[in-house]
Amino acid sequence: MNINDLTIFRTVVQTGSFSKAAATLNYTQSNISMKIQSLEAMYNTTLFYRGHRGIQLTAKGEQFYEVALKMLHLYEKSFELLQDDEHSSGILRIGSMETTAALHLPTLLTTFHQAHEKIDITILTSPSQYNIDRLINYEIDGAFVTGPVYKENILIKEFVNEELVIITSSNHKPIQDLLDIEDSTVISFRHGCSYRAVFEHWLHEDGVQPKNRMEFGTLDGIIGCVAAGLGITLLPRAIAEKYMAAYALKLHEITTKQAQIPTWFIYRKDEVQSPILHYFLEAIEAYHPF
Repeated sequence: MNINDLTIFRTVVQTGSFSKAAATLNYTQSNISMKIQSLEAMYNTTLFYRGHRGIQLTAKGEQFYEVALKMLHLYEKSFELLQDDEHSSGILRIGSMETTAALHLPTLLTTFHQAHEKIDITILTSPSQYNIDRLINYEIDGAFVTGPVYKENILIKEFVNEELVIITSSNHKPIQDLLDIEDSTVISFRHGCSYRAVFEHWLHEDGVQPKNRMEFGTLDGIIGCVAAGLGITLLPRAIAEKYMAAYALKLHEITTKQAQIPTWFIYRKDEVQSPILHYFLEAIEAYHPF
């Protein structure tokens, strides 16, 4: 077995089929199948169930997947560890909520790049829960998330605090409490978004049932529909203020609710700490919100 075999195995799991893995890695499907069969023979076990509906990891396959992810992660980070600190290079993969990416990452990443120009940064935007799952699966090195994270071997660093406000179109009637939005459509990101979870908790707490719900995958989509009067949303005040120059929006504070929400940077408690990640943690420490 070599590292390439583990890469093939990981790709098969993440794409969900031998054919998609072959296309991703530019291999033939028969080559992918042969590599997986070789792994199964070496470990004398079955890693995948094969059926008419596709493939599925066996219980042993799931255990091996966790080990393979860790082995690949350590292999990739070993190159960073052996570099001269003054010439550090590599890839830093960061997950982020869209709001954090829009508000804070441009300044943070610009400062980081000026100090470490040989380090390439990949930003993947997703709701908090998706970023947590990606971190656990070694798909990213760290993530900006909202809300408490109670996971073994995950470390947390406070980044910024955001004030949440209800955002509506500019001609919306005043909102004094949540009962004023009972006939409204709530617009939000998909499940896994922390702001959505907070808003749903507020509504449930006050016994308020919105008329309808709409989900969007982008911040621009949410803001655009809110400005058009299609519904309301709950987002950080700084986001609304950023968009108010281009959109007709109105902000509403709900003083009866805890609206100060921390954003955290989370990362794994690895046996070997990545130097590149260490540099990024230093940049977070030095960052000051506008």
